[in-house]
Amino acid sequence: MIMSNPAWMSTLALFPEQAMHGEPWRLLTFLSLPVSNNLIWFVFAQMFLYSILTSIEAEWGAFKTTFYILVSVVLTIVFSLSFAYPVLETTDFSSTLFLAAAALFPDHEIRLYMIFPVKMKHLGWLSLAFLAYRLFQGDWMDRFFLLTIYSNYLLFFGPALLYRIRQWKRRRDYKANFRN
Repeated sequence: MIMSNPAWMSTLALFPEQAMHGEPWRLLTFLSLPVSNNLIWFVFAQMFLYSILTSIEAEWGAFKTTFYILVSVVLTIVFSLSFAYPVLETTDFSSTLFLAAAALFPDHEIRLYMIFPVKMKHLGWLSLAFLAYRLFQGDWMDRFFLLTIYSNYLLFFGPALLYRIRQWKRRRDYKANFRN
């Protein structure tokens, strides 16, 4: 629909003022915004997201995968309504799914342009670097929005990350004490 008439983009986007004044469908239709307006990239992106979701679901199960997605969607809607912040794209939502897949399957290889093999963990680090750049580049409301939408990742993977950091620090301290 959007490719045939770009005006559909503003009809599907989550504008909090309009959602609160007679257009409640916007609370869900923003999820159907395309990742790309180019048909070829859209098809590749949808296939990639589908493969990521099926892999995550195979690892976690349907309930935990649905809960991971639901946390991000609900927090996005609550943030948008609370701060009158419009949601005009779903790339950050897709990125949280990609980061989850990169954390769960770090050594899985993806073929970029169907030629170059790249491990998921390297693409995950690249995605995190881009997120950090956006956090420093954006205004305060954009930063809060990014922290809100990525909070599902922190909720699910934060404890394991903290554990790894503690283990690394413990090994470093042990080696330092062992040398003395």
